[in-house]
Amino acid sequence: MKFVRNFFISSFIAVISVNSFVSASETSVSSQKDADGFSVELNDPRYTKLKTYLVEMKDGDLIPAELVVPEKTRFRIVIRNIGNKPAEFESNQLRQEKVLFMKAETSVVIIPLDIGTYDYFDDFAPTTLGKIIVKGKE
Repeated sequence: MKFVRNFFISSFIAVISVNSFVSASETSVSSQKDADGFSVELNDPRYTKLKTYLVEMKDGDLIPAELVVPEKTRFRIVIRNIGNKPAEFESNQLRQEKVLFMKAETSVVIIPLDIGTYDYFDDFAPTTLGKIIVKGKE
């Protein structure tokens, strides 16, 4: 009986460790910038026709809190809830709103934007703000 219990406990710890590692590695990529100062695009074969960026939501945190995109370019935001609570991606300025349950993923397509700053937030934790910064190529 002890063997079975220890096996399940060690398996559980291994799964938790792998999930933490995967989340940490994906998070570090989503907040990086390229040579022009724009956020690094998501490299996923499912999303090839539009520039695609990743925003992760984790129990009231937005990762990255700042997304830098080029002006006058249509793009997609893939939104992942990697937390243990439901989340709601919302932007009043962009007129976008998506509810995500735990471990869910969705995407929104954003129309070409003028230079400026556009806010987004988790409506279930409205004090946590993120922003999309639209800038021109220099």
